[in-house]
Amino acid sequence: MAELTFYMDETGNRHPDKKSDQSRAGRDWFGFGGYLIKREDEGHAKQLRQDIADQWAVHDPFHITDMLSETKRFAWLGRASQKQRSQFWSEYRDFLSTVPAIGLACIIDRPGYIARGYLEKHGNDRWLLCRSAFDIAVERAVKFARTQDRKLRIIFESDPSLNATVVGYFDNLKANGLAFNKENSGKYEPLSQEVFASVLTTIEYKPKANPLLQIADSYIYALARGKYDKKFDIWREIRDGQRVMDFALGGDAALIKAMGVKYYCFDPVQTKKAEA
Repeated sequence: MAELTFYMDETGNRHPDKKSDQSRAGRDWFGFGGYLIKREDEGHAKQLRQDIADQWAVHDPFHITDMLSETKRFAWLGRASQKQRSQFWSEYRDFLSTVPAIGLACIIDRPGYIARGYLEKHGNDRWLLCRSAFDIAVERAVKFARTQDRKLRIIFESDPSLNATVVGYFDNLKANGLAFNKENSGKYEPLSQEVFASVLTTIEYKPKANPLLQIADSYIYALARGKYDKKFDIWREIRDGQRVMDFALGGDAALIKAMGVKYYCFDPVQTKKAEA
């Protein structure tokens, strides 16, 4: 059977008990996800990434936070003329919106998570944010893979402190399915363990230098920030290019509810302000 790949990366702080960075006030998230791509399209995506790297003589991994802050290996952006900067970002956004990919993730608002009392309830499980985001994102990816009659493999960015943990999440989904309360999650039509076992194939971790994971780095950041900042230009570009799952499902509300990007623990008042 044909296969999809879910290229995954994380964004934000995965530990709910870690004090928020003041610089992230108003948009303090943790997210796990990236994008889905057909195995046969990966070579094309890799070439698109190489084309823009060659165009701008970029020899380092595209890392979105360094790029936006114009620091480290992307300090040269800060020294460029405004015309050059504008041209680079225009071409980079165009690249992200033309990659044959569909962005998907679970994004958790950390203050909202704490406000709901989850920190007190699960205080001893410092990995719960990470596991919840991974399980939710992968379940939605599995649902989408089934609509395409495809299997699903996962590749995520290596972090020595995290690799074994994430592989464990994957193995647990295949062996036991989801651990969420069935009554609370029933409206999302959770999948059975048998479905996870039949659709999921393999999981691998690869270094930041992997070109396809560099695309995931930009996607997961945009999917997270776009919830807080609807004018964030990378978010708008991939949205308009229908590279976000919610906008690739033909406007079907039921499908979006089951398979779209999951935003978890967001305060309705805060969300309303962000969308204004």
